[in-house]
Amino acid sequence: MSTKVERHGGHPASWLPTLLMLGALVPGSVLAAVVRTGDVVQVGPQEIIDEDLYAFGRVVNIQGTVRGDLITAGEQVSISGTVEGDVMSASSKGLISSPVRGSLRAAGSELIVSAPVGGDAMLAAGNLRLTDKAQVSKDLYLASGDATVQAPVQGELRAATGSLTLSSPVGRDAHAEVGTLRLTEGARINGDLSYRSDKDAQLASGAVVTGNVERLSPQRAHGRGGALVAFFWVRWLVGLFALGLLLVLLFPGFARRSSTLLRQQPLPSLGWGAALFVGIPIAAALVFMVGLLVGGWWIGLFILALYGLAVALSFPVVGMLLGQWLLERVHKTGPHLVLALLVGLVLLSLVRLVPILGELVLLATVLFGLGALLLTVVRSHRPTGAPV
Repeated sequence: MSTKVERHGGHPASWLPTLLMLGALVPGSVLAAVVRTGDVVQVGPQEIIDEDLYAFGRVVNIQGTVRGDLITAGEQVSISGTVEGDVMSASSKGLISSPVRGSLRAAGSELIVSAPVGGDAMLAAGNLRLTDKAQVSKDLYLASGDATVQAPVQGELRAATGSLTLSSPVGRDAHAEVGTLRLTEGARINGDLSYRSDKDAQLASGAVVTGNVERLSPQRAHGRGGALVAFFWVRWLVGLFALGLLLVLLFPGFARRSSTLLRQQPLPSLGWGAALFVGIPIAAALVFMVGLLVGGWWIGLFILALYGLAVALSFPVVGMLLGQWLLERVHKTGPHLVLALLVGLVLLSLVRLVPILGELVLLATVLFGLGALLLTVVRSHRPTGAPV
């Protein structure tokens, strides 16, 4: 793998967004990649990138041409250039106003798509809008609080939303788990419409459904729909990637040492992690109770807060190790920490969906990660060469 790492602007600070990650897998075959990080990451209007682009920053602005895939995350992401491959984006506020010739996978608090998509589109957002300038050439999958679809969809539509307003043609069937469903005069579903809701759909006089219309009550639901599962999967993954990205960008040395130490000392990490996992909550409870009597009860809460942060950091630490191991099996050169973090967390999040095995792997991740964090902190405060 040939990877170029470019830094633009200053170091991201603590305001780096909490919504930073992809709603799908990393491309299976990456021949070459350019990685850009910084406060503001920009690809100028005349710039052409012949490889995949990984762009991470507070503000990401893509105005040029990306001939490979685009993987981006930031507080504000704007894509107004041309992407010849797939787009995977996560942001607090995202705007996609240029053609995407491949598939689009995007997650955000607010997301607006106003350009054609050549493949499938999987979108998750609190507030989602596909304007009439957009078009989805294949299937559209939505998970949103409030979604408005004005773009033609040539394939089928599947949605899990609080409210869904459809104002455009759908080439095949439409399925929705929704609180409120509205079909305006421009809506035309060339297939069946089935939706699960406690309210009847609002169909305008000009709305057309060529197939059957079926409403399922929420009580008849058996499990969560695939789109809803994908939405919560994205949310879980986004938060952990945001935390890991802060660790990698702000403390790259500590991040690299922690994953290296975990690889070198897995059993000590597991042992110390188990001790911390059980011991810290007990110690915090004792400190809290004593503090109620003599003062300083808040110290117990502070210990619990640090404990919670350490548990959360366990996932990026283990994820980096898994990602490095997996990428090294494919490529000879050592992967960049951001890429390793991304791959590892995607793997962990997928395993999390497996019943029983997922819970066991999550527990093991916390134990190994806590121990590795402790040993890294201890080693960083010891003289060089001193035993841990």
